[in-house]
Amino acid sequence: MDDVNAAGARGYDTGGTRGGSPHPNQVHGMSLPPERRHAWLLAIHGSLTDEQFEANLPSGGRVRHSSRGCTSQAQQQLYGDARTWFRVKEIRTSLRAVRYEAVSGDPAFATAMAGWAACMRGQGQAFASPVEIRVALDNSRQNGTEARWRRTAVAEATCALRTGFAATARRLDRHYEQRIRARYREELATWRRLALSALPRARTVTESL
Repeated sequence: MDDVNAAGARGYDTGGTRGGSPHPNQVHGMSLPPERRHAWLLAIHGSLTDEQFEANLPSGGRVRHSSRGCTSQAQQQLYGDARTWFRVKEIRTSLRAVRYEAVSGDPAFATAMAGWAACMRGQGQAFASPVEIRVALDNSRQNGTEARWRRTAVAEATCALRTGFAATARRLDRHYEQRIRARYREELATWRRLALSALPRARTVTESL
């Protein structure tokens, strides 16, 4: 956060419910009795004994998903190649964590954050990082707009600007985003091609509802 005026006016209020609203499918599934819920989950997601789609993640590890559940069948109809869609979608999603790790692990980021933390202490806010603020807010019963959190938000934004922490973070984020996009150019291009090719089919489906 580096907008002092917005911090003073809204604190950490994002204008919505923290955590977001549950997906309609999740709401429906949770409304079912346990014996029907299990069958519903198998229908939606498939079984571990099914043939699996796989993706090796840039952030480490491997994820799998049934090729036979309703989700995979719908993606096959929508994208034309559910196996490839699953792989490139999971890789693309994983790149967010890769970029975060690259930025936060850069020595320039650590130096800038140390200056930010010292500034925060001068403002009476004993937080070593912005992440600590989010953790404390998540553990609080307040909603982020209370006076205490507005003061913290203003201090965070003020120190981010005053110490150059915000500028450093943006510079590093752009730098690593370019490097990561170049490294995974083929996967990202495939994701975009499949997503764009699905638009006419998605439009046909929604117009028929």
